[in-house]
Amino acid sequence: MTWFSLKRTLQSDVTSSIEVLNHTDQYESGLNLHKPLRYSTVLLSISKTTHLCHQNIPLKKVRRHETVTYISAISHKLGKIWHQPVGKIASTLVTVLEAQTTRPVWADIRSCDRGWIEFIISQSGIERWRQRLLQWEASRMGQPLSPMSADVLWQLQSGYELCCRWQANYRTVRNTALQSSIEPGLIPFQVSAPLQNLIHCLLDICDYWDSASLPQRLRQARQLVLALETCTGVTSPCSPTAETLSSWIEPAGIVLEQLICGQFGYPIAKRF
Repeated sequence: MTWFSLKRTLQSDVTSSIEVLNHTDQYESGLNLHKPLRYSTVLLSISKTTHLCHQNIPLKKVRRHETVTYISAISHKLGKIWHQPVGKIASTLVTVLEAQTTRPVWADIRSCDRGWIEFIISQSGIERWRQRLLQWEASRMGQPLSPMSADVLWQLQSGYELCCRWQANYRTVRNTALQSSIEPGLIPFQVSAPLQNLIHCLLDICDYWDSASLPQRLRQARQLVLALETCTGVTSPCSPTAETLSSWIEPAGIVLEQLICGQFGYPIAKRF
């Protein structure tokens, strides 16, 4: 499992909930297991369900105002196997998810129209995911996947350098404030539109870390750099919202370093 992917965390929770359901009871009421044909049908249902659990559970992130939300159509896939209404399956899964999951990353989970399941990620869930990014150890530089134009490589390197430079300026401002006995204080978690876009860029990169093609990965990396440029362009290191942005600049720099070195196979330019 890709431990730094929020999507993978949700997929793991859904898989665990499917596995704890008693498929034989849900498949058909009053099933007579002594009849070979019925018994074979149940085994086939369980086998198909197990196979589905070992595949990628369908899950998609949707952009909504000031929230990170994922939706899943897993009930539709299970409905073809269990021969039950998708709405009933969705409601059952939600009940099991709420009962089985410890420290969930969502603030709300519900079954919606047409049997979809919706996960609204909590602030604490986002923060725990951010903390995992901060623990990401630098990867060894691999072989270049393919030649990259100098302009694109420069853009990515500049994005990484921007993270380092902005963080250095922020730390200088913060240290000066502390030396002057001016407490910066705790800034409430307020996600502006530019910062929300930055967070979504990080989520997209991490969620598809193992499956994105090289063109897709390059596009995601460049979008992340543009989001960084927007955020730092509208937020000064000495502004009241600098602390919140700083908490996301650090993981963004880590992800860019992982992309440039680990995935694209180019050394980081420490100085420009």
